[in-house]
Amino acid sequence: MAIHIVEEANRCLGCKRAFCQIKGCPVQTPIPQVIDLFKQRRLEEAGELLFQNNPMSAVCSMVCNHSGQCEGACIQGRKGTPVHFSSIENYISTAYLDRKEWTPAPSCGKQVAVVGSGPAGLTAARFAALLGHAVTVYESAPVMGGVPRHAVPDFRLPKDVVDRETGAIVASGVQVRTNVTVGRDITLQSLLDTYDATILAVGLWKERRLDIPGKEHLVPAVGWLKRSTLERQSLAGKTVVILGGGGVAFDCAFTARRLNADAVHIVCLEPTDAMRAPAEEVQQALDEGIVIHNSHLSHAVAPEGGRLRFEARPVTSFSFDETGALHTEFASGDPLCMNADLVICASGLQTDETPLEGVDMARTPRGFVAVDPVSFRTSVPGLYAAGDIA
Repeated sequence: MAIHIVEEANRCLGCKRAFCQIKGCPVQTPIPQVIDLFKQRRLEEAGELLFQNNPMSAVCSMVCNHSGQCEGACIQGRKGTPVHFSSIENYISTAYLDRKEWTPAPSCGKQVAVVGSGPAGLTAARFAALLGHAVTVYESAPVMGGVPRHAVPDFRLPKDVVDRETGAIVASGVQVRTNVTVGRDITLQSLLDTYDATILAVGLWKERRLDIPGKEHLVPAVGWLKRSTLERQSLAGKTVVILGGGGVAFDCAFTARRLNADAVHIVCLEPTDAMRAPAEEVQQALDEGIVIHNSHLSHAVAPEGGRLRFEARPVTSFSFDETGALHTEFASGDPLCMNADLVICASGLQTDETPLEGVDMARTPRGFVAVDPVSFRTSVPGLYAAGDIA
């Protein structure tokens, strides 16, 4: 057992009111209990507790914003350095998955279709199979894994980590049909007619382009990340501008740096003290020479002399209404102008209507599929939804 992991676990105070879990973790991981089992050398039980709460814990240990969530809420952090649960979680999850052999419950005679194989789809498929259902996953891409497999850069999440997760699901008896797009190759209604239950877990893949003059010159961020993962095309001597301040924007910036871009700029609405990206990522960007232009709204992009001329306007405040529409107040002062070779738009994702075609279901004001918060049932009998689509 790794000594540094044991030493880190021993720093946990085992708080009865565990802010790391209650306030810090979006999926309420029972962090003190997991660490306590680990300290007692009950590794399999600790791994089982993690798995039952979140079967993607190995992936989350590498990509989750721990500093802004569980570690940010750690009591030890108020006095000095928080307990680095990410390292402990990764060690336990990896060891547990390497040792565990899965035995599904006896068949219940029911069939379940899962549309999409990202985190929500993989979780649904794994638990449904373990409970004795015959599960078939429909995935539009050539391989399973969703955003973690196709869009998260290798330096953040090695592909073999995701492949181990998807491989375990296939080994458990789940049937997988890749290169099948629901809504194009097969209808959602046909799945509802064939299976006892259908789970929509298609995520959000349709990229939102800013509605500005010259928007046709913007390159969608997630698509660019997917291509960069495969092609590794050099950006030597190029200037890259990324529009957006979230995790995808920073992934693009770090990727551009690793593709040898000469200059990388992030232009975002958020002020310096309200960035959506984790503080350590913002600091890493600054350390890597990435320039962040806070409190600016993209205004226009146009070809100029074989390159692109980009312009943004300074803002004093902004807000979004319940439909997701943006409202801004502009500041006085000169606009931000610069020349670039590549302008990447990381302004968010929205629902792709293709998988939903032909089936009328209740939606939220922002266009997501409306579900019951406990059962995840939609308004359509036999249809459930999970993940970003909901």
